[in-house]
Amino acid sequence: MRDHATYDAAADVGVSSGESRKRLRTIVGGSIGHFIEWYEWSVYGLLAGVFANQMFPASDETASLIASFSVFAIGFFGRPVGALVLSPLADKYGRRTILSATIIMAGIGSLIIALCPTYAQIGIAAPIIIVAARLLQGFSSGGEFQIAVTFLNEHASDRNRALAASPQMVSIGAAVLAATAVAGITTRYLPPDALASWGWRMPFLLGAVLSLYGLYIRYGIEETPAFERIRDQQKSKLTAILRSIADYPREAFIVFIVQMNGVQYYLWLIFLPTYAHLAGGLDRAAGFAGNVAATAAYCVCVPIFAYMSDRLGRKPFLIAAASCFLLFTYPLLSFLVGTVNFATFLIVAVIGAVFISLNNAVIGTLFAELFPTRVRASGMGIPYAVCAAIFGGTAPLVATWLHGLGGALYVALYVMAISAITLLTHLLLTPETRGRPLD
Repeated sequence: MRDHATYDAAADVGVSSGESRKRLRTIVGGSIGHFIEWYEWSVYGLLAGVFANQMFPASDETASLIASFSVFAIGFFGRPVGALVLSPLADKYGRRTILSATIIMAGIGSLIIALCPTYAQIGIAAPIIIVAARLLQGFSSGGEFQIAVTFLNEHASDRNRALAASPQMVSIGAAVLAATAVAGITTRYLPPDALASWGWRMPFLLGAVLSLYGLYIRYGIEETPAFERIRDQQKSKLTAILRSIADYPREAFIVFIVQMNGVQYYLWLIFLPTYAHLAGGLDRAAGFAGNVAATAAYCVCVPIFAYMSDRLGRKPFLIAAASCFLLFTYPLLSFLVGTVNFATFLIVAVIGAVFISLNNAVIGTLFAELFPTRVRASGMGIPYAVCAAIFGGTAPLVATWLHGLGGALYVALYVMAISAITLLTHLLLTPETRGRPLD
C-alpha cells in the first residue's frame, strides 16, 4: 500500500480530489523555486546585451557585454557558500523550511536589480549593487536545486521516481521559456528609448512578484516521508553532517562531473541568441523566438526521457547525451555561424535542446539515488554548487572569449572536452541507480 504522502506520477486513477490537490501542490511547491531561480538567471543572461552599457559602460559593445556576463558568472560564486550553509540545514531541520527561505532570497535579488539606478546616476555603486544582488541570488540558488530535488524524489514512489521528479528539471525549461518570451516581447514591442530606460527592468520586477507567489505555495506543503522517518535520529551537529560527506567521495565526484554539462545548457538555452547576434548579426528578437521553440522541445522531452529511464535505467541517457555533444557540437555551431538566419538558428537550437534533455531528465534522480537521506542535500549540493560556479556561470563569458580567439571551433572544443570527460566518467565510474531505495 502506498504511503499517503508519496505520489506516483503515472497512477492517478481512483485518487481522491483532495489527495490529487495535495500531490499537485507538492509538485508545484518543489518545482516553483527552481522555476523562479532560472527565470531570474535567464532574464539576466538574455537582457545583458540591453542593459550592459547602462551598468557597465566601456569603450565598445563587446567589452560591456563581457563585463555584464562577468557579473553573471560572479553570481555563481555565491552558490558554493549557499550550498555549504543551506544544505546541512536542510539535512538537519528538514527540506520544507529551507525551501521557503531560498525563494524569498531569490526574489529580493531580482527586486534589487529591477530598481538599481544606472552607472550614469550613481557611478561605481551601480555595478556594485548588481554584483551584490547576483551574489544573493547565487547564495539562494546554492540551496535551491539540491533541496528541491531531494524534496521531490523523497516524495516520489520507487516505480516512477524520475518521472515524478521531472517537473524540477522541466521547470528549468519552463523558466527559460518564460524568460525568453518575456525578453522577446519586451525587446520587440518597446521602443528602443523605453527599453533602455525602464523596459528591461520589468522582467526582473516580475521575478520578484513570482517569488511571493512561490512562498505562498510552499507554505502549505508537507515534509518528505523519508526525512520524517529519520527526524528523531538526525541529532548530528551541522559540522558532523558536512564531515560525513567525505564518506562518499566517488558520489561527490560524479555529481561534479555531471554538473559540468551545465555548460551545454547555458550555451544553448541562455547564450545562443546572444551568440548568434554577436557572431552573425542575427536579430535578437528572432533569436529569442527560436529559443522559445527550442526550450519548448526541451520541456516536452524531459518527462518522456525520465519515464523511459524508470524502465531502462539512468546511464543510457547520460551516455547518450555526452556522446551527442561530443560528436555534433562543432557541426552544429559551424552551421549556425556559417549561415546565420532564423531557420538555421531554430534547427541548431532545437537539436541542442533535445541533447540537453537526455541528460537533465535523469540527473536530479541520479543525484538523489547516490546518497542516503541523512546527507542527501549536502552530498549532492556542495559539489553541484562548486561545479556550477566554475563551469556554469562562466559559460557565456568563456564562449564570448573563445569565439573572439578562434570562432566556433574553439567554442566547440570546449564543449567537446567536457563531453569527453563526462563520457569516460559514466563508462568507468557512474553506477546504475535505477530501483535503489532512498532509505
